[in-house]
Amino acid sequence: MSNDREAIIRLHRRWIDELWHADLDRIADLAGEIFAPDFVGRWPEAAVHGPDALAEWLRAGLMAFTEPRMTVDLGPLVDGDLAAARWTFRGRYAGGIPGATAPVGTAVAFSGMEFLRYDAGRFVEYWVSSNEVDSHRQLGFAVAGCFETEPATD
Repeated sequence: MSNDREAIIRLHRRWIDELWHADLDRIADLAGEIFAPDFVGRWPEAAVHGPDALAEWLRAGLMAFTEPRMTVDLGPLVDGDLAAARWTFRGRYAGGIPGATAPVGTAVAFSGMEFLRYDAGRFVEYWVSSNEVDSHRQLGFAVAGCFETEPATD
C-alpha cells in the first residue's frame, strides 16, 4: 500500500486538469499514464475495465459538450492509498445524447464525488457518484417523480 500523499495529489491533478481537458485524440495516452492496465472504474450505471475503456467512456461524454470544464471543489483528501474529491463539471450541451431535449448550447453544471485507489504510481480503482437528477433535468430528460410535491393543504 502506498502512502505517497504528494504523488497521489499530483496524479489526481493530472486526472482533472489534463485528462478532462485534453484534446480528444490525447485522452487514451493520458489515461494510460494515469490509470493502471487493470484499472476498474465504477459508475452507478456501469463499470469500465482498463485505461482504454475509460478513455472511450470519457471521450463519449465530452463529445456531448462544448467548453467542458472540470473543477475540484474540495480535495483531493488523501488517506493511505485512497483519494477523495468533490468536483463540478460545466459545459454547453452540443447535442447527441438520446432522449435529451435541451437546445444545443444549453449551459449544464453538476457536481459529484469521487474516490480513487492508488498503487505503484497509478490509479487502479475509481468510484463516482454525481447529481444525475440535476444534470438530466438540465438536459431536458423527463425526471418523473423527482422533486414533485403536492400543494400543502390545511
